[in-house]
Amino acid sequence: MIEHLVHSGVEKSWWDAQLSRCSDRTWYAQSWVLDIASPGWNALVDRERGALMPLTWRSRMGIHYLHQPFGLQQLGVFAPMRDRSLDNAMLAAVPQHYRYWDIYLHEGMSSVAVGCTQSCTQQVLDVLHDRDAQRSGFSQGHRRNLRKAVGARELLTWDVDATMFTALFRSTTAARYGVPERSLGMMHDLLTTGVARGEVRMLGIVEDGMLHAAACFVEWEGRAILLKSASNARGQELHAMFLLIDEYLATARADIHLLDFAGSNTPSVARFNAGFGARSTVYLHLLRNALPVPLRWLKR
Repeated sequence: MIEHLVHSGVEKSWWDAQLSRCSDRTWYAQSWVLDIASPGWNALVDRERGALMPLTWRSRMGIHYLHQPFGLQQLGVFAPMRDRSLDNAMLAAVPQHYRYWDIYLHEGMSSVAVGCTQSCTQQVLDVLHDRDAQRSGFSQGHRRNLRKAVGARELLTWDVDATMFTALFRSTTAARYGVPERSLGMMHDLLTTGVARGEVRMLGIVEDGMLHAAACFVEWEGRAILLKSASNARGQELHAMFLLIDEYLATARADIHLLDFAGSNTPSVARFNAGFGARSTVYLHLLRNALPVPLRWLKR
C-alpha cells in the first residue's frame, strides 16, 4: 500500500536505511539533504515494496505544487528493484492537492505514464585513478588548455570552505542567472553540512588570499558529483576549471569510480564536459499541470 506521509510522519532513520537498499539510490535523496534543500518535504512510501518518493513542495496563493529544489538535480521514485509499473503507481498516488509538478526524475526512470516529459542530458566520466590514462581521454583542446594552466597549479588548494565558495558563487554564477539569496543560503548550509559529514570536498585556486575559482565535489556511494562550480574573470584567465577537474580526477578517493558532471543541456557546457571524455546520459523533466483553468493558461 502506498502511503502519503507529511513531514512529521517521516522517520528519518528508517528513510535513510531504506534508501541504502534501493538500487537506484542517489545522494540527493538522503533525509538530511532534503531537510536543508526542501524544509518540510513530504513523501510517498510503499513499505511492502520498499519504495520511496520525496515530495519537495511549496505553496503559493493557497495552491500546493511540486518543485525541484536548487542544487538537487534528480529525485523521483527509489526502490530496491527497478519496476516501471511501481514508478507509475507511485506517481499516480501523488495527492491531487499538488496541482502543479515541475520536477526532475533520476536516470532509472526512463519512461513514465503520468504528465508530460522532456529529455535532459548530463555527462558522466569513469574515474581511472591514473593521471596519464585519464588524460589520454581528454580532447586535444582540453590538453592544450591544461598546458596553459600549468603555472596556476601551485595555487590549487583544498582549503576552501562554504563561506568562501558561496561568496564567489554569489558574485559570478548567481549574479548571471539571478539565483535568489534564499537558494544561496540553502547552498551554504548544504555545503557546510556535507563537509562536516565527509561527503563534500571543495577544491579551489587562491591567489594573494583571494579565491578565483572553485568546484564542490560530493563523494557518496562510489559516485562523485560536481555539485557546483564558480570562476571569476581571473579564474577564467588562468583556465582554472580545466585544472580543477584534472586535479580532482587524479586525487579522487579510491572508492570513487564515476564523476557525474550534473549537467548539462547547455551545448557549450556539454562540450566542456565531453572534452574530458565524458559520455552523455538521459534523465526526464516531468511536468504536470492540473491548476484551475485560468491559472493553467497563465502557467503555460
